[in-house]
Amino acid sequence: MSDAATMTTDLAPIVDTLAAAQRARGQLVIRGGGSVLERLPPTDAEVLSTAELTGVIDHRPEDLVITVRAGTPVEELSALLATHGQECPIEPLAGHGSTVGGRLATALAGPRQLQAGRVRDWVLRVRLVTGDGRVVTAGGVTVKDVTGYDLCRLATGSWGTVGVIAEVTLKLRPIPTTSAWFTTDRPASRVLAELYRPAAVVSTDEGLFVRLEEHPDDVVAQAAAVGLVAAVAPTLPTTARAAVDPSRLAELTSWAQAAAIPYAGFVGVGVCLLDGDPDALVAAGARAAELGGRLLVLDAGATTLPMRPPPEDPMSERVRAALDPQQILLDVRRPR
Repeated sequence: MSDAATMTTDLAPIVDTLAAAQRARGQLVIRGGGSVLERLPPTDAEVLSTAELTGVIDHRPEDLVITVRAGTPVEELSALLATHGQECPIEPLAGHGSTVGGRLATALAGPRQLQAGRVRDWVLRVRLVTGDGRVVTAGGVTVKDVTGYDLCRLATGSWGTVGVIAEVTLKLRPIPTTSAWFTTDRPASRVLAELYRPAAVVSTDEGLFVRLEEHPDDVVAQAAAVGLVAAVAPTLPTTARAAVDPSRLAELTSWAQAAAIPYAGFVGVGVCLLDGDPDALVAAGARAAELGGRLLVLDAGATTLPMRPPPEDPMSERVRAALDPQQILLDVRRPR
């Protein structure tokens, strides 16, 4: 990739960079912390960095709402909110410097998605620069502020193809009094049926792990009732991510176990993280497709397996054509 054109907190440089790309009929790749981009195949497209779009714009602890610039590292946001006893359960990728904008753009959630919900569920408002250079704001802090199309949900998971996310308003919640991991040899279906709102249930090649987040007495009581044993957090694979219907996740994890492929399946969510060599991941992608899902390579540096482009979505393409008619913003998931 070429050197990044780092942006300041002023949005004018972003607009100017997009205008220059339009005149040159070039393409841009949006870069936040690099937690995903650095692990994908290289491209000759110019990189538009949001690394300097950092900091809190407005925090209202009493209303459980915060507005931050998109380049703010997730770890820094979490540390700040912790001083107020609050959190936004948008987790970074393990071992990488994820940004708030990057988490929205990819919509890649962690195992706590079982209880916390999807990334988009925590987004109230987004300010972005569209591919054709317009600065737009979508959503609102209160319901009465929201009018027009729900661009917040369109931007979340768009991989930067509808605009450069600049500012984000997020919902917050109090940090759970107690958060602990456990393990068990009981079937995942039984654990889900007998526990009250577990934060995560993760099926791995090393066993079943459960995360509980509640009042200390409730955590102890639930763990005892189901026969959970205290444990450390499971190690999550980082090479690829398969998504299937939650009802078919057990079929995928059983296949991965039989194939001796390291895996971590988010029970009740339908996401399975995988490691392995190219042949193993090709087979995993084929198996996910058989189950009606698909596999996304998250670390091209760890394998020569080519990226599998997302399926064509006519509605998404029409939205993109309206916001980025020249397709200035490159979709990094598609072959170059």
